[in-house]
Order: sequence, then structure tokens, then C-alpha cells
Amino acid sequence: MLSRWVHTWYGRLLQPFLLLLADFGITPTMLTISSLLLVLMSGFVLSQNHMIIGGIFLLLGGFLDGIDGELARVTNRTTNFGAFLDSICDHSGDFALSLGLLWLYLNNRASTEVVLIFVALFGSMLGSQVRSRAGMVGIETKEVGLVTRFERILILIVGLFIHQVTIALWILAVLNTIAALQRIIYVVRVSLLQKGASMLE
Repeated sequence: MLSRWVHTWYGRLLQPFLLLLADFGITPTMLTISSLLLVLMSGFVLSQNHMIIGGIFLLLGGFLDGIDGELARVTNRTTNFGAFLDSICDHSGDFALSLGLLWLYLNNRASTEVVLIFVALFGSMLGSQVRSRAGMVGIETKEVGLVTRFERILILIVGLFIHQVTIALWILAVLNTIAALQRIIYVVRVSLLQKGASMLE
């Protein structure tokens, strides 16, 4: 998964920049909220069929979303509430993007794109729900799945910049579904192994 590879180096690479933000009084929560506002703007702009501008807003919002956690780690401000807020903002932003594109394609009577948006959004939400419910029973699925939000945002940004949003939606619909299924299969497998181990005891 691309996000895992990026995560191994971008935190160290951006550390001087993150420390500079901290010196100016910028907090992780500020970045999280700013990221959401930018993504909300992206959703609105996309609904008006301004793909490049929407892509720029999404790129900026995605960047802030990618560094808020790193800023929290660098400044020792990691909290459960921060993780909760980040998750809520991520889902709200995803909904705003989907709603913006949905509004655009409904007005254009583009039924294929409408279906793809719903499938992609459902796959994303299902994967998140599986991770949440699995975590409640002690099964961690964070590292499981072909794509994360990082890859999903990147695919959509590329699609917007090259004016191939329909292709991007096809890719997202397929990959989000596969990623959700991977988590489901992983949870079932781990559950069966745990059950087998408890029976042997």
C-alpha cells in the first residue's frame, strides 16, 4: 500500500516544517479542521463542474490531513479525541466530495457515474466500519486492505487534473470494494484461528 511506504519517510522529511508550524502556534486540531473546510470547498466547487479548482482544494486539504497526525506526534499532542476528530472529519469530507460529484452528475443525467459514486462510497464506509467493529473485539485491521484514504484521495486528484473522473470513479469503486472484502476475510480468518486456539486450550 502506497500510504505505508510514504509514511516511512515523509514524517522525517517534513519535521522541520512541522516544528515551524508548532512555533507559530499551529495545532493538530487546527490542521484537521482546516483540512475539512478545504475538502468541503472542493465538494462545492466540483458540484459546479470546476474540476481543476476542485482538485487544487482537495490537494491542499489532503496535504493538511496527511500532516495533522505527524504534527501531533512531533509535538507530543496525540490524544484519543484528536484521533476521533480526525476520523469524523475524514468521513465528513468524503461525504462532501461524493455529494458534490453526485450533484454534478445528477444534473447531467450521468447514471453510470452516479452508481459508481455510491459503490465507491459504500466500499469506503464498509471498510471503515469493519475496522471499527473488529477493533472492538481486539482485531486490528489498520494495515489490511489494498487502499486507504490516502490512495483514494490521490486517485481522485489525478482523475480531476487529467479530466478523467469517470475512470477514477471506476478505480475507486473496485478498489474500495476489494479493500473492504480483504478486511472482512482477515477478520473471519483471525476469528477462526482464535476460536481454534481457545478450543485447544
